[in-house]
Amino acid sequence: MSLNNAAVVTAPSAFAPTGGTTLQFASMGSAASGKLTLYVPADTDLRVRRTMDLTAKQPAISTNAPNGYTQARAAAVFKLPKVLANGKITVGTARVELAYDVEFTTAEINQLKHVIAQAVLDSDFDAVWSGLSLA
Repeated sequence: MSLNNAAVVTAPSAFAPTGGTTLQFASMGSAASGKLTLYVPADTDLRVRRTMDLTAKQPAISTNAPNGYTQARAAAVFKLPKVLANGKITVGTARVELAYDVEFTTAEINQLKHVIAQAVLDSDFDAVWSGLSLA
């Protein structure tokens, strides 16, 4: 399907992945300055241990911002290391970032999350992620 005809659901009640295997995360320690790193304890080879970095930044007072505050920001970065045939290690990454004004409602923040999640997961967008095609 063309990206011009891509469709996502707005205001879904929930996203519930089915099938697959549970991927359990654990914390690498306490959150410091708005960042928390999680890892997959089942990955015993530290060279290919999967991790996820979560960051959160509270709005701050700013005279340059439209309502006197900077935007709130939250981000997640999932890292998937892989040992290549030549023995070198590469890391695949997936990033999601939300930025919103302090006056956004929970429903508006959820719409940001839900639409971008579908853009990553919905088959309408597979050509972008797997084939690097914007057609």
